[in-house]
Amino acid sequence: MIKAGIYGSSALIDPVRKQLLRLLLRHPDVDLRAVASPAGNTVPIAELHPVYAGETELRLERVLNLDKLDLLFVIDEENLTDEIMDKFHAEPDFKLIVLGESPKLRATRPGEFVYGLPEYYRKALVRGARAAFGPRAEAMLIELALLPLAKQSLLEGGISIEMATNRPHTLADATAEAATTLREVQPSFEGTFTSSTLPEAPYDRLDLVARLSTPLALEEIEHIYEEAYSDHGFVYLLPATTPIEEDLRGSNKCLIQLSKSEGTLTVRATLDALTKGCTGNAVHIMDLIFGLHERTGLSI
Repeated sequence: MIKAGIYGSSALIDPVRKQLLRLLLRHPDVDLRAVASPAGNTVPIAELHPVYAGETELRLERVLNLDKLDLLFVIDEENLTDEIMDKFHAEPDFKLIVLGESPKLRATRPGEFVYGLPEYYRKALVRGARAAFGPRAEAMLIELALLPLAKQSLLEGGISIEMATNRPHTLADATAEAATTLREVQPSFEGTFTSSTLPEAPYDRLDLVARLSTPLALEEIEHIYEEAYSDHGFVYLLPATTPIEEDLRGSNKCLIQLSKSEGTLTVRATLDALTKGCTGNAVHIMDLIFGLHERTGLSI
């Protein structure tokens, strides 16, 4: 069993912590031993979130107890304390996964932390990674939508990004983050990204429309996407005629659709920002770091 803990956020009631608790409490290989936050006083988890009544006796503590933990999830990099980093550097078997707001980690991408996009950095995660941090949800969606093309060096020209998000102020930074990743995958790409927002999507759902020019036939592009994600458990290509209006809350899937008209490829993609874009991705990273099947604890 993975002896895990959660630290953060600075809010007493936080949707990221609540959803991470949901995933870890039902995970068959996790023994959740500590939940702490610098906010507020000690309080039972079931008092904060009554849905967990009967599921756990854990309390949200103010002081973090790191004893005997194999793994710590840190919500927001501001909570990555000296005490946590001292344990990380002193104990080679101790692992860290940072999720939530991590602007410094995303900007600097320090070598001891793996960028937590499993669909591209899976080898790094399964081959001895000790620490990882998650992408912004909006950046992840752009990356997953365009990654198969970048892997084949097919990104070219200007790429238009439109996204429905309830956090429109993050889109410019997310687009820049995704551009950094995609240029790492395809160093030859010298084109530009332009981004704009669509009407807000429901709950924490993100909807993306990306457009770019390509001479390839749609059937060939579909084959590239199917091959790219054939051995990954959470990204699926659907027919362009399939309406994706279903409530994706709690799903760790990213759904993609392709269409083409007069030389312009349109890539539509959607995911749940709170799960696939944050907490579910963190659990996915944990599964890979600890050698578990990547869908463990994340299947519908």
